[in-house]
Amino acid sequence: MGFVTMENLVGPGSPSSLRVANQKRVLAAIIDAGGISQAEISRRTGLAPATVSNIVRELTEAEILRLAEAASGRRGNTIAFAPNIGYATGVSLEREQVRVGIVTLDHEIVDTRVIPLPPETTANINKEMAVDLFDSMMAAKGLKNAQIVAGCIVVADAVRSDGRLSNYTAMIPGLSGINLEDIAQEVSPFPILTENDANAGALAEHMWGAAKDVDDFVYIEASSGIGAGIMAGGKILYGTGGISGEIGHLPIPNHHELCKCGGSGCLEMTASASAIMASLRSLGMPVHTLNDLYRLIEEGDVRATRRIHEAARAIGYVLAQVCNILNPKMIVIGGELSYAGEAFLNQVRETINEIALPDCAADATLHLSALGSSAPLRGAMAKAVSMVDLDAILQRFLSDESN
Repeated sequence: MGFVTMENLVGPGSPSSLRVANQKRVLAAIIDAGGISQAEISRRTGLAPATVSNIVRELTEAEILRLAEAASGRRGNTIAFAPNIGYATGVSLEREQVRVGIVTLDHEIVDTRVIPLPPETTANINKEMAVDLFDSMMAAKGLKNAQIVAGCIVVADAVRSDGRLSNYTAMIPGLSGINLEDIAQEVSPFPILTENDANAGALAEHMWGAAKDVDDFVYIEASSGIGAGIMAGGKILYGTGGISGEIGHLPIPNHHELCKCGGSGCLEMTASASAIMASLRSLGMPVHTLNDLYRLIEEGDVRATRRIHEAARAIGYVLAQVCNILNPKMIVIGGELSYAGEAFLNQVRETINEIALPDCAADATLHLSALGSSAPLRGAMAKAVSMVDLDAILQRFLSDESN
């Protein structure tokens, strides 16, 4: 996944000994991959098996690591963090709901919950609801705030490098142009980052989903809005200002619907789940939820089927350009439209094949998300885990050793 790199293994003020650097490499490997075997740690870090074995023994004795049972079908023990080392939390702010999750530092999910947002919402309401939900989860699990070491908020919006949300692409009322990190940090005792939902979805699919271990792919978050998380060389491609992947604001030929970004005919106004449902409601059809939409499609409703077909062609048109520009190995369609099924996916593929260069189209396999609408939250929790301070984790071991 590439969250923790050699550049930050020994930061300013950190002990510079080779031994401590190697300890950090082992911890970084576990953070990147979750609970893994000693052999896998050796492969990922390049450390000799004997060195890894010694470090694991030392850190286990220091109650930083523990030996866990290997997953079914796997040989040997899995190396994981001890439970008392800490937890991370993720929050996914969506147009109509808030999801909150808590994980261990080896990505084991402790709890996830979701609550709907009121129709008229603001940044403060979002904050209060997320905090209340988080507090109730912590109480239910018997955890204390001091045990949380980091958090990440993902949002259906373009998030600039400084944490500020775009003034032009906000999907959630009341969030346009604000800095969610600053607002969250007012009530949080632990560090918090903000991330775009498509980037978070890409991270999750890379770790656990359809793009597991694929280093060059594009993840499409197709829900109330449409955006792309671009993974290149195993790392998210952010661009100069942090807002790459805004494919929802590419224009579709012969479409002229006005968009909140100031343009017209944007993909988001044609092919997002909210746009599809709104257009069907304008025909007098009772489509208020995705379940309504998919029920009509399953029943063979001609208008609903035609409309989802049009959306698939529009998405395929844009993804053909993505194939020509980025030449990805894989494209993963996630979000609410990932439940549209194989017929939807086949129409997207057919359109890509019609428009993209044949070589570029042939290089890219097309998949529906393996994680569905939970991918952004999974990515938020993974991003939070990646923020852990390795020096702080090792501090107990180092202080005990010096006594």
